[in-house]
Amino acid sequence: MPKKESEKIFSVQKSFNMSEKFDIILFGVTGLVGRYALRHLYKLATAKGRNLSWAVAARDETKMRNVVDDLRRRTGDSNIKITMILADMEDAKSIEEMVKRARVLVNASGPLRRHGETVIQACLKHRTHHVDISAEPNFIEKVELEYNEEARKRDVYIVGSCGVDSITYDMGLFYLEKKLGGTLNSVEAYLRYGSDNTSLPGPDFNCSTWKSIIDIMTHKEELKQIRSGRNDKLPDLEPKLKAKYLPFKPEVDEGWAIPLMSADLSVMRRTQQYLYREKKKRPIQIQTYMMLTEIWHFVFLLLLSSLALLTKLSLGRNLLLKYPYFFSGGVFGEEEPTEEKLESGWFRLTIHGKGWKEKLLNYEDQFSYKPNTELVVTVTGRNHAYGSTGLCLVLAGIMLLTEPENIPKRGGVFTPGGAFGETSLAEQLNENGIKIELIKRADI
Repeated sequence: MPKKESEKIFSVQKSFNMSEKFDIILFGVTGLVGRYALRHLYKLATAKGRNLSWAVAARDETKMRNVVDDLRRRTGDSNIKITMILADMEDAKSIEEMVKRARVLVNASGPLRRHGETVIQACLKHRTHHVDISAEPNFIEKVELEYNEEARKRDVYIVGSCGVDSITYDMGLFYLEKKLGGTLNSVEAYLRYGSDNTSLPGPDFNCSTWKSIIDIMTHKEELKQIRSGRNDKLPDLEPKLKAKYLPFKPEVDEGWAIPLMSADLSVMRRTQQYLYREKKKRPIQIQTYMMLTEIWHFVFLLLLSSLALLTKLSLGRNLLLKYPYFFSGGVFGEEEPTEEKLESGWFRLTIHGKGWKEKLLNYEDQFSYKPNTELVVTVTGRNHAYGSTGLCLVLAGIMLLTEPENIPKRGGVFTPGGAFGETSLAEQLNENGIKIELIKRADI
């Protein structure tokens, strides 16, 4: 079939060979995370001697062409030839046609609670590995509960929450534990966001993230039901790490810390459950917090959290979805954040760990004395929600292809830490702009 003139101009190929298989298909390439992920995939697919074949997928061909054209302009590569595949999560047949052409599906689409299972089911059917960026506890934990056994039987790796948050939490914790060399008892993690230019106009996040938050608040009871089906309680450990519910000033960062209500804490704890169950390893106690520069920021967040009341009513949900900029105080908006604003943003995750220099002979033993060592590790990067998330997602997919000897020996549903804890992921994050560093070690 002859190419259209536009295909010649943009050097884009739409594949008509439906048997052609790719190492990676990037699904959701027209979204904001997907566009950043494409830039990283273009670079990383051939880095370090790799020669990975890849394609892109989305539901809108015109938007895909525009995205590829943008990549051509940015890279100056006029010879870019990328196979485009049309796929829509609401069309199960199109999802199957896409999935069976990939070894790994790198899923940048979302939210996933409503239609994400269609993709998971197709991946299991065609033995295609899957990584995504879901931050929706309902979807993440339901997939583990309902599909883990089938994934194990079919030797398929399903790794959720491969965005920057969960990956940096798990990789930062593993880095700290490695530097300790003994036994880590507990960590408190403090996440801070900032910008080099706070005067830039426009929202910080787009509507997709806002819709996901509304969906999570609306379906809290569903999450309780999902968790009632789990049987993975961790043992009681001493000394016990207590959660702090009121604002406080931590030792390791300036400002005020408040509890961080996100999926990342549950993801990290599920990593510890996996290591305890499968690796016979003493679990690490974890608490996560968000850093605020001023105490009045806490009052603003309290007001935002009160919006959960509106999600209980259909009218309230519709108002929240219709006017995100107003109800979020300008944090979320229908228009996308500008690239200048995204690139001016930065994040710093500070992980404060306490433990012992010594190792236990048996993972179920307890120390008879208090922890004697503390360490502080920081994880830093830029463009947190989109650029860094796209990087983490692409590297997660690449790990499944290039380091099979360092991932679990058998498929299943995994957290990032469960899947990639023994790979070079932390080192490759460092090489690509997300820095993990030890900044303190001291006796206590």
